[in-house]
Amino acid sequence: VLFLLFLGSPRCAPALPSCKEEEYPVGTECCPKCSPGYHVRQACGELTGTVCVPCPPRTYTAHHNGLSECLPCRVCEPAMGLVIRQNCSRTENTLCGCSRGHFCEDGDHCAACRPHTLCRPGQRVQERGTERQDTVCQDCPPGTFSPSGSLEECQPWTKQ
Repeated sequence: VLFLLFLGSPRCAPALPSCKEEEYPVGTECCPKCSPGYHVRQACGELTGTVCVPCPPRTYTAHHNGLSECLPCRVCEPAMGLVIRQNCSRTENTLCGCSRGHFCEDGDHCAACRPHTLCRPGQRVQERGTERQDTVCQDCPPGTFSPSGSLEECQPWTKQ
């Protein structure tokens, strides 16, 4: 009975190497990672280290890595209300922001900006819109008005 159990037991697969943080696994070995702004052209060998090359234009790597290609830089789409806040470099992705008159609720990773709300006549601007917050409108109190909705204070009605 023991003999059958031994034959029926699953074989152990070779374990992946336990690499240090500054290394990445290649087969059963650990190779040194490339620096930010670089990617792997050739993995390390028995007698050679990792061959790293700079990221080509419009690509980047922000961290030490074992990538065979750099990551594509983000494109800030003007049709989505986005503008470039910081250009892509070999070590940093493009940082997009909202164009004037637009806001984004997604913080630093905005995919699309929305136009600020325009207050209606009879309303005042309680809080001006920012890049991260929409305009807050408030109805004018009785006895006051706002002809365009763009004022921060409502005007009192005057008798003629």
